[in-house]
Amino acid sequence: MHDEITELADRLDDTAERLAELSIELLQGALADADTSGERSRLERSVTRARRATIKAASILRESVGPSELFDD
Repeated sequence: MHDEITELADRLDDTAERLAELSIELLQGALADADTSGERSRLERSVTRARRATIKAASILRESVGPSELFDD
């Protein structure tokens, strides 16, 4: 069970990384297009909030396993 939880936490980390990349892409696109509507900015804020929540979820899962159990084989 601990292996599954650790694997899920790792997958959440990967998702958070992709969300960070997407956030940067949205900001770059808004700058390149001189987006004044704020639509991309709102979307970027939502993506950033999702990234933070994903990081928090991964952290919670790792806490539930406990630090000593993470390194047990």
